[in-house]
Amino acid sequence: MIMSCVIGMMLVGCGGNGNADTEKEVVFRYNGQDIYIDEVYVYARTVKERYESKYGKDVWGQSIVTDDGLEMNAEDSARRETISRIVKTKTLITKSDEYGISLTDSEQRMQEQDAEKFYELLTDEQIAEVGLEENTVKQVLEESALADKIYTYVMKQSSTEISDEQARMSTFYDMFFECYSEDDFGNITLYPQSKIDVQKKKADEAYAAIVEESDNSNLNISFLGSAKSLKYAGTHTMSRDEIVSTYGQDTLDILYSLSDGDISPVVQTEYGYHIFQMISLTDETATAENKEKLTEAADGEYYDNLMSDWIDELDSSYSYSKRVDMDVYNKISFK
Repeated sequence: MIMSCVIGMMLVGCGGNGNADTEKEVVFRYNGQDIYIDEVYVYARTVKERYESKYGKDVWGQSIVTDDGLEMNAEDSARRETISRIVKTKTLITKSDEYGISLTDSEQRMQEQDAEKFYELLTDEQIAEVGLEENTVKQVLEESALADKIYTYVMKQSSTEISDEQARMSTFYDMFFECYSEDDFGNITLYPQSKIDVQKKKADEAYAAIVEESDNSNLNISFLGSAKSLKYAGTHTMSRDEIVSTYGQDTLDILYSLSDGDISPVVQTEYGYHIFQMISLTDETATAENKEKLTEAADGEYYDNLMSDWIDELDSSYSYSKRVDMDVYNKISFK
């Protein structure tokens, strides 16, 4: 029994965070695999470079708004993103046999060349910091390249289809006679009825002036808004949902009944009176951009749901907070 314990201690080595064969510290464990600090370091370098490119080199220690709209400390966000990338990469490559996907010989040679370049750019201090070896860099790049191929294949299976109608963006001019005031804190106070009546009269007079010019096929009513110094008048490009959220369903129905160039009668909403001129019922440029954005969002949701299911299948108890050894992970500096 004593000899067994001694042999066991020799195999495990001193301390619980390392590996006897590699003597490298383990940052976390996923799907039965130890992820060592040098592997995490390679991923962290790419995330660090992306953050500094996007937010500036002085981003560390500051707060940022993530792609999910959350405000986080930049380093905390980068650390979580690094581990998330590793988990997703490891998860994707488990699907390689199922989908029959692998790297070609030329793709492998390319990753080897990139690994050499990456390793050559590191200083001796950086290499010694985590005991990084060129083979580790090669492994990371090959796994990432394979994961990218599998991701591309997976996303081609997505049935996401955004129609032009769903993506439609309309551009219109809103001559707005407001019936409220707003303070510096965004608090809104409706006008008294007497002042609301004055605004209604101004809107009716403006519409009467427009009707007089009805023979002018090129009539642009924005000049009236400028002439009357309407501070909230302006041109807007909005989706169906944005119009409903801003003006209500009744106004959407009115706007969608207009053809390009058409002018609406006076329209009353919760906060005042409007005269709309439809500039472009389907703004082609804005619609194309919105379609791309909606497609990306739908694809992202599809991929996130797949990934969540796969991670649960491979390692149902995995979580960042429970698995990552922050004492080891913090040895990698993002600053």
